[in-house]
Amino acid sequence: MIARSLLALLKLRRTQQEQSKTQLAAASAVVRREQQRVKRVERALGDAHLSDETMAAWTASVARRAALSADLDATRALVARAELDLTEKQAAWARARRAERSLERIVERQEAEQERAALAADQKALDDRTVAEFAARARLRAQLEQDR
Repeated sequence: MIARSLLALLKLRRTQQEQSKTQLAAASAVVRREQQRVKRVERALGDAHLSDETMAAWTASVARRAALSADLDATRALVARAELDLTEKQAAWARARRAERSLERIVERQEAEQERAALAADQKALDDRTVAEFAARARLRAQLEQDR
């Protein structure tokens, strides 16, 4: 039977791998959301044209473009940070998956070894029974020949 401690460790590794996978999905969603925000701000910045109407409208347009530019810079920084976080989460998930997989291989080898041992024991029992039956038949034949 596989050691309980090994199975417990495998369960822990699987849980860690699932947590890493969840964190990776969350980080990926943040990157996508921030990239979409960058696109929206870029569109808004492209739509914010300066006009020659009035000084107040022109000043408002300039202020809007400046705010959009600042927002775009901030959003791009958030995307960069989110992408870095995503990379870290991918690495953590890969490490967790490798740790889990190595334990799975150990468990698989132990199960295969136990199966081989069980088959060998079954074969030995079958061989012993066959030898015993052969010996019993040989004794019976010898006895029958003696009785003749």
